[in-house]
Parts: sequence; C-alpha cells; structure tokens
Amino acid sequence: MAQPGGGRVVAGDLWHSKRMDVRLMSSVEMFCDLATPFMGVDPFSTNVIGVHAAAILAGLRAPGAGDLWAAVVDDGEVVGVAMHTPPQPLFMSRTSALAASQLAEAIFDKEHPVAGVNGERASVTAFSERWSELSGDVSSVEVAMRMYRLGELRVPVGVSGRARPAGNDDIEVVTDWFAAFHAEAHRRPSTEDVRVVAEGRLTSGQLRVWVDDGKAVSLAAHSAPAQGVARIGPVYTPPRCRRHGYGAAVTANATRTALDGGATHVALYTDLANPTSNSIYQGIGYVGDHDAEERRFGRP
Repeated sequence: MAQPGGGRVVAGDLWHSKRMDVRLMSSVEMFCDLATPFMGVDPFSTNVIGVHAAAILAGLRAPGAGDLWAAVVDDGEVVGVAMHTPPQPLFMSRTSALAASQLAEAIFDKEHPVAGVNGERASVTAFSERWSELSGDVSSVEVAMRMYRLGELRVPVGVSGRARPAGNDDIEVVTDWFAAFHAEAHRRPSTEDVRVVAEGRLTSGQLRVWVDDGKAVSLAAHSAPAQGVARIGPVYTPPRCRRHGYGAAVTANATRTALDGGATHVALYTDLANPTSNSIYQGIGYVGDHDAEERRFGRP
C-alpha cells in the first residue's frame, strides 16, 4: 500500500524505505533474525539493544505494546540498528550519518512518537538533526557519556572489606540505591518500578555488594552477556561511604564475576561530567570505546 509522499510502503509488519532499506518491526524475534550478525560485528554500541532483546526472548522481560525495533539495510547488509521501548528514548547503534538520517525519516513517516534518542554520539547527532528538520522539535543533550570496554583487569588492593553476591535480605537497600543512582545519574525519577527492577537483578544473580565492617557500602550490577559482552551498571556508593575505594573494588569484582560467567568482554558507561568515575574505571583497566549522548526532543 503506497503511503502519502510516495516514500514508503507497508508489507505486513515491516515498513520499507525506497533508498536504504529501513525496516521497522514490532517483533523482537524478526529483528534478531535480521540484526544479530551486525550486532556480532559491533557488540559494544549495540549492547543495550542486545541485552534487552535477549531478556525478552528468554522471558525475563515482557515486550511493550509500543516497542519498535529497527534495522537499516544497505545493499542487502545491515549497517545500523535501533530499538524504542517507550517511555525510554530511542536507542541506536553507531552507524553512518546517512543511515541515521534515513532512520529518522522512516520513524517520522510511520508517525511513531519519539521523545529522545540515545547512543553513539555522531549517530545520535545525525538522527537528531534530521528529526528536528522533519518535526520542528529541538534537541538538547541530557547526558554526555563514554562507553569503556575492559582491557586488562587490575583489581584494587588494600580496600577494606570484601565482595559478596547480593541476596534477598538486601532488597531494601538495593531498591533504595537503584533509585538514588537513577536520580543522580539521570537527574529525574525512574519511569520503571525500581523495586521490580531490583528484584529482577537479584533473581538473575547479577548484583555484587561490597561489605565493610558487616555493612553494605557499595554495589555493582552486571548484565548477562549479549554477543559476548556483559555490561556493568549500575554502580552506586552512598555519599557517606565514598572515597574509600569501595566503588572501584566492587566494580572490579562484578567484572570478574561477569568474565567467570562466560562473558568474552565487559563494558560500562560513564557520565563525562563525572571525572571521578571516569578515572576510577580507567584505573581498574577500562579503555574508551566510543562517546555517547542522550538527547531529548521538545518544542522550541
């Protein structure tokens, strides 16, 4: 069926672009069948997408009614991927400026509302510029980030205390710390039920707690690996417990746990406005992979 403007056609669950082939899907299974080889080539910038998709396929997360999955295909080869799980911003992999702008066009033509975009900085910039041209929205940077990937792990020495897996008795402190992390990192309340998220991470065995003098003083979570890459986060130390090395120690321990659990690589994001965390992660062996941004759209 031809669409107004003659640029797109609908075929079942797919919208197709007449230049690069921009495929927009509601089915995560269809998306993974198409996009998995590309995510294997670039497992770092696609990690958020891969982890979320794998959790849905494993029954650990429920798909949302408004979820959108996207792949940009050029000459038969996937060159970029994205997902939108409202109310979160669209998340996209690194790709070319042309692919990013055509992705924006396809989503706009589908009349799918997008309140923001997150991902590799250059790709996000190209998407945002084209989205603004089409919609009249303006974009503003919410958070400037860097993704680090593990080089050679260096475990801190001389830090008081020890690591242990978080257990059911930790649910209250984990919930409080997840909420505090989100408010501090994103400067707004979480749109998810923080306790449900905390319970899910506990059930999955993805939380490590640093304990000193019998009290929990810091935590770090790790994801299951997607395309071999596990991601650390969140990492949180309450203000009263900072400057003792707990954050670095528990992050190193969570990293080791992820590697022992089968990850080939480990990655994490930092806020570039926080020089302390960037320094800490470099100190335990993480090296930069790419810069990223989260942008929000709004009326001028």
